[in-house]
Amino acid sequence: MEPPLPDAEDRTGPASVLGLRLFLAGVAVAICAAALGMAPDVVERLYAPWFGPEMARRLSLLTGWIPISVGALLAVATVGAGTVRVALGIRRLREGRPLRLVARDGANELGGALGVFLVLFYPLWGLNYARAPLDERLGLRTEAPADQNALRSFAAVAAEATNAAYRSLHGGASDIGRPTEQARDAATLSGHLEVGWGRLVESLSLSEAAGKRYGPAKERGATWLLESLDIAGIYVPFTGEATVNGAQPDLSLPAVVGHEQAHQRGIARENEASFAGMLAAIHSEDPLARYSGWARILRSLHYDLSVVDRDGAREIARSLHQGVRRDWEAYAEWLRASASAAAPVVSATNDVYLRTHGVPDGVENYGRVSTLLLEWARRHDGFLAR
Repeated sequence: MEPPLPDAEDRTGPASVLGLRLFLAGVAVAICAAALGMAPDVVERLYAPWFGPEMARRLSLLTGWIPISVGALLAVATVGAGTVRVALGIRRLREGRPLRLVARDGANELGGALGVFLVLFYPLWGLNYARAPLDERLGLRTEAPADQNALRSFAAVAAEATNAAYRSLHGGASDIGRPTEQARDAATLSGHLEVGWGRLVESLSLSEAAGKRYGPAKERGATWLLESLDIAGIYVPFTGEATVNGAQPDLSLPAVVGHEQAHQRGIARENEASFAGMLAAIHSEDPLARYSGWARILRSLHYDLSVVDRDGAREIARSLHQGVRRDWEAYAEWLRASASAAAPVVSATNDVYLRTHGVPDGVENYGRVSTLLLEWARRHDGFLAR
C-alpha cells in the first residue's frame, strides 16, 4: 500500500525558503557592515573615495529626469503591497487554511523583503555609517562642549550675517512687511547649492563626485507624504534622491535641501549633514540659499546659547532685523500648524535607526552642530565662508 501524498500546501520547495535565504543574505551583509565599522580606514580607502559617492550620484541622475519622487512612489507601493498581503492572509485564514502555513508564508515574504532591503542599503549608502566621524577626518577638536563666551560671540557674528543676507535678498530692506516668499523650487535650489558643494570639496575632504552634478532634489509627489509624517526632508538611498517637504517656508527649505544633499554625498550622521549643508548654502551664489543657510546656522547657535545664557540669547534675538524675526515667527507657526500625530512614532523609529547605525545619541544628534561650526570658524580665522 502506497503512503498518502503530503498536503500540497505543506510542501517545502525552493519558493518557500527564498525569503529565508534573502533574509540570511541581508543579515550577512549587515554583519559585514558592522565589522567594517570597526575598521573605518578600510571603508575610507575602498568605499568612500569613489564607489559609494558615484553610486549615489548615478542613481540620482537615473531617477532625476522623473519629475516626481520615485522614493515616495516606492514607499506607497511597499505599503500597498504589504496591505494586500495582510488582506490575503486574513482571507486564507477564513477559508480554513492552517494558521501555521499562513504565518510561514507571511514570514517568508517579510523576511525576503527585509533581506533585499539590507542587501541593497549597505552597498548603496549605509556603509557611510562605518566611516569615522567628520570631525575626526578633518582633525576638528569637538570633544568639549562649546565655550559659552565663544558661543555668544559667534552667535552675534551669525546674527549680523543673517541680517546682511536678508538685506541682500530683499534689495537692501530690513523688513518687507511680510514673510519671505520667493518663486523657488527644490530642483532650482539644488543647482544653486551645487556651486557651494563645488567650493567645499577640498576643504571638507569630500570625494571628487561631491562637486559634480547630481539629480535635482524632489518635492513633487513627496510633500504630502513627508507632511503626514512630520518630516522636513529625507534621503532615499535606493533611488539616490534628496527629497524635501516643499510646503515649508523659504527660511528653511534651501538649508533642508543642503542637508539632504549632504547625505547624498556620503555624509551620514545628522549633525554633520546639517553642518555641511549649511556651509554649502552660504557658499552658494543664490541670495535665498545664503539667507537660509545663515538663518539655520544662527538657529543652531542661538538654541545652544539659550541653554547656557538666556540673557545673551535674548540680546542676539533683539539684534535681528524685524524682517528676520518675522520669518522666524512664520517658520515657528508652520511647525505648529503642520505638526502630525505620527511625529512621535516617526521620531522614535528614527532614534532606533540612528542608534543601530552607530549614532549613540540618536535623534539628539541633529542638534549637535554648534561645536562643529565653532571649530570650523576657529580653523578658518573666524570665518565660515569667504
